[in-house]
Amino acid sequence: MAEPLKKEQAPRKPIGVLLKEKGLITEAQIGYALQEQKVTREMLGELFQRLGFVTEHDLIVTLAEQAGVPHIDVDQVLPDESILKLFNKNLCLNNLFLPVRRDDKALVVAAYDIGNEKLGQLISRQTGLSPQIWLAERKKLIDAINKFYFFLENPVEAQIQTETKLLAQDAEMARGMETFLRLLLHLAVKRRATDIHIQPTKKTLTISFRIDGVMVPILSLHPGLGRIIASIKMKADMDIAEQRLPQDGRFSTKILDNSFDFRVSTTVSPAGENMVLRVLPMETTVLGMEQLGFFGKHIKMVEQMFNEPFGIILLTGPTGSGKSTTLYAGIRRLNLLEKNVVTVEEPIEFDVPLLRQTQVNEKAGYTFANAIRYFLRHDPDVILVGEIRDKETAATAVTASTTGHLVLSTLHTNSALGAIPRLRDLGIRPFLIADSLIGIVSQRLVRQICKNCRVAYSPSKWEQAYLKSAKIEKLYKGKGCEVCGGSGYFGRTLVYELLTVSKELSEMIDQDVDMSVLTAKAMDSGFVDIFDVTRKKVVAGITTTEEAVRILGHIRK
Repeated sequence: MAEPLKKEQAPRKPIGVLLKEKGLITEAQIGYALQEQKVTREMLGELFQRLGFVTEHDLIVTLAEQAGVPHIDVDQVLPDESILKLFNKNLCLNNLFLPVRRDDKALVVAAYDIGNEKLGQLISRQTGLSPQIWLAERKKLIDAINKFYFFLENPVEAQIQTETKLLAQDAEMARGMETFLRLLLHLAVKRRATDIHIQPTKKTLTISFRIDGVMVPILSLHPGLGRIIASIKMKADMDIAEQRLPQDGRFSTKILDNSFDFRVSTTVSPAGENMVLRVLPMETTVLGMEQLGFFGKHIKMVEQMFNEPFGIILLTGPTGSGKSTTLYAGIRRLNLLEKNVVTVEEPIEFDVPLLRQTQVNEKAGYTFANAIRYFLRHDPDVILVGEIRDKETAATAVTASTTGHLVLSTLHTNSALGAIPRLRDLGIRPFLIADSLIGIVSQRLVRQICKNCRVAYSPSKWEQAYLKSAKIEKLYKGKGCEVCGGSGYFGRTLVYELLTVSKELSEMIDQDVDMSVLTAKAMDSGFVDIFDVTRKKVVAGITTTEEAVRILGHIRK
């Protein structure tokens, strides 16, 4: 019997075609990138990313699909020390790869360039193992290599313990605090802290980190080490002699080859000065809406809002809930080749080449409100205003939105519908709100269950009642591991509500109807409720009931 003929392997589609098929780029963007490529000689995929057409995540996932290899998120791996010691940092950086784990006679390796044939040979020659190469984002890969190999050679927790003992024994205070501060900042970066809290009490000095939105106690020190506060104040150009009034300052430094900005703030308590350092990476990446945590059908709703020719779109939520990140994810969905997009921010958080970005400078008189007036002379299609915080900015933003421009901004309210009375409080008349408002996104951040230690369990009756379903038979939680530091959580995702202003809702806003009536109408008009989104993420094993309660509370209002 004759053997069946083998099918010829279909040729791989170009990366531009694959990205276009996914709806991530357009034919016009491909054409523009090809023109740029003639000058810069960059790889086309990297060019798409640099121009802001796609995120690095979108690009790498598509390249992995094209090559038929898995994609790996190196943020959520923790290689064993024995695996790391098979190579050295420089070798990994020069060849852009990170050993992840050993499976029998194979070594799983995260890499950036799947076409690098020498990499496989290098790994086999160095280890005698067969390489399994998975694709990872370049920036994440470089950061992971620097992090793992630095902390392999520098066990920062042990070094901090040694340094604190030396400082505690230094009765004459001859030893400076620079080493301790450097170690503390490195530990904060290692633990993914967004804030460092230094709090003196009568008997101790407590240092805590905010990790994934939750305070985590890190160190309890001898009160004599309270001079770390004075040391940080000097570094942040603050007045070390002033200990009666709150102060603000800032400083920048490099940690693991990345630049960080530290915003420093003090308050005064009976026990002494309390200090908070906000940890801000100076190089941030624009994320896609899928990465942020939007469901597919809701992405389409947000895209429709952002593709309106004029009006105002508001992002609401507490400080640190990712409003600006969502604004940029929405802007990335626009055809930036056909639109003139200008921004005024405080500060500029993301660098997007095809935007005209500016930064507030209040000393020079360049405020949010003034910027909007200047922008109107620059033929804009879209105006991004970092925040509406006063009556003047609100009035100029609404005026711009009613004169043929799309205005994007953020507002501090607890809900989407709460933005309407907030605009009224800022002096915007109901008919102007009705005429200009396109839609509102209100969002929060919840912790995600660690994928490395996620386990299923049977929910309690209380959880079933809270989630409004007795049919839920299985939920998930993290049992705690080295990757997540024992918390059971790693990273955060969005939960949100969406309000699109229909003609009927617009008429009710114009008539200044009671908010209870407006809310009832919104619920009947496709309003996406934050509890429903959170519930879906709990059931899907993305987050937990405990997180839902922490963010939304026990009682739904």
